[in-house]
Amino acid sequence: LHTLPAPAPSIETAAGTAAEAGGRLAALAAALALAAANRRDARVLAGLPAGWRNVRSQPRRTRFAEADVVYDPLPDTITVIGAGPDTVVLEHDGVRHTFEVARYDGDPKVYVDHAGGCAVLTPLPRLPEPVEHVAPGSLLAPMPGGVLRVEVAAGDRVAKGQAVLVLEAMKMEHRITAPVAGVVSGVHVEEGRQVEAGAVLAIIQEEST
Repeated sequence: LHTLPAPAPSIETAAGTAAEAGGRLAALAAALALAAANRRDARVLAGLPAGWRNVRSQPRRTRFAEADVVYDPLPDTITVIGAGPDTVVLEHDGVRHTFEVARYDGDPKVYVDHAGGCAVLTPLPRLPEPVEHVAPGSLLAPMPGGVLRVEVAAGDRVAKGQAVLVLEAMKMEHRITAPVAGVVSGVHVEEGRQVEAGAVLAIIQEEST
């Protein structure tokens, strides 16, 4: 691992500046390096690209506290020349850029060293834990996906185990059911909407016994 300069500048700078463009590319390089590292460490089907799907349902992305990166598909102005766990080479508007990417044991951050400086990024979990402070009875999305059907409306009475809505993820249907008998006090999504993991889908007010 190489030595990185400190302190590292933020990747967020004035819009339209070269530093901002370098920061966006650094975040993209970090996302590609993490994907390559995940594929290198995969215990099964290691020959497949990271995140591969035979039918794509949504873009591939990596979220950092500092940036939200979509890396498949890529912008037309960017070409990936090489992407490994430690080194990523990108071509942007005809100019080639090399990024050295490092992670350290016990440190969750990703360090990206490039000609313009060093970016430090904090990966966010792809499937975050449910938010602690949500309304009682909230039904949370267990994974990212699209709302295929909403089967209740606000004010409806539901039985325990009754389907409230259906999510579609990776071409599979996932029934979201009422954990208790009660009344639907709110529906927060509609059919066709894309939701992230942990999003509040609906709220069931439990019937008192």
